[in-house]
Amino acid sequence: MSVGTSKHEPVLIAGAGIAGLCAALGLLRAGVPVRVLEQAAELREVGAAVSLAPNATRALDSLGVKDALRAAANRPQRAAMKHYHSGETLSAYDMGDAMEQRWGQPYLQLLRADLHKVLADELQRLDSTALVLGARVDGVRQHGDRVSVDTPAGRFESHCLIGADGVRSGVRAALHGDGAPQFTGYVAWRGVVPAESLRNPDFTPDSAVFLGPHRSLLRYRVRGQTAVNVVAFARVDSWIEEGWSLPADPAELREHFAGWHEEAADMIDGLCRSGVFKWGLFGRAALPGWQQGRVTLLGDAAHPMLPFLGQGAAMAIEDGVMLARALSTALAKGLGVEAGLACYERLRYARATNTVKRSDAHGLRLHRHFVDAADDAPVPRDDFLEFDFDAATTPLDI
Repeated sequence: MSVGTSKHEPVLIAGAGIAGLCAALGLLRAGVPVRVLEQAAELREVGAAVSLAPNATRALDSLGVKDALRAAANRPQRAAMKHYHSGETLSAYDMGDAMEQRWGQPYLQLLRADLHKVLADELQRLDSTALVLGARVDGVRQHGDRVSVDTPAGRFESHCLIGADGVRSGVRAALHGDGAPQFTGYVAWRGVVPAESLRNPDFTPDSAVFLGPHRSLLRYRVRGQTAVNVVAFARVDSWIEEGWSLPADPAELREHFAGWHEEAADMIDGLCRSGVFKWGLFGRAALPGWQQGRVTLLGDAAHPMLPFLGQGAAMAIEDGVMLARALSTALAKGLGVEAGLACYERLRYARATNTVKRSDAHGLRLHRHFVDAADDAPVPRDDFLEFDFDAATTPLDI
């Protein structure tokens, strides 16, 4: 579609990650121009892979990327939780057709870089001038009905700023000054393993989590049958390294997962051969609110989330879609920027904050399971609670 000519000046969006790109696409499709300020000199997404539950795919489809998303993603048929030592299936459930029939949308899995490319390509198609690289937010100032942003690429000024610049958000720091994010007690090792390099490339089911004392290992297929996303988690006492994506010592990883079942060990060996990265998981205490005047936050800048419900990307996607709907509607009705941002926060704050809490709790259950439980009963699943939500059609209270 063509966004055509708009009477609005561009909304500034700090960050060209998943959250920022979704907000940008939603606004452009509503006829509101954007300038996406990205700190990197080259547009790329870090991280291994991402799961998109039906609530996420439903929201993404509303942005016009349905076909490209399906072409890039895997549609897993079944998932399981397995015992770390015996490999025994503790619980399992159908995905594929069963989930699509129940929720009207598929559950998809794909490389984060592939999702990012789908969104970035659509942004380029809608407005090839929208993205500004090398534009890290160094300062934010509100004055009257204006917001100015200082970056290495220059000063930008508009009527609205959206902070989608991640857990170490410069916009959040300018608004709320709540310091650096805090280490959550989890370390993860991640990477993408070529399936052909595994001893057993025909593993089943498509997606599985191995559960052990204070540790877990997640694996699922991406890019058809050719690659496997592997993430190994461990609870540790402290994190001392700087950075969040560091080349890992294979010996340390193997030591943490020594004695695990042969399938899990195959994944660990594949990680070590393919190149494994280590990062600490960081979070923040919930803010009492996100908006200040003509500036607000979304995605990890607003509510960083541990990955144990597989809803981190989904919440960022929902944020972007609903922010775009609320803001564009307020502008179209002549209600102004602040009314649109307030509507967005009313609709998103409780859902996102509650999902963060549930992800925290689910992570604790997973990693305490074999320590606290008298037997190996399966961990209860509650991540399906998120799947019904529709960011594209939920009524706006504006």
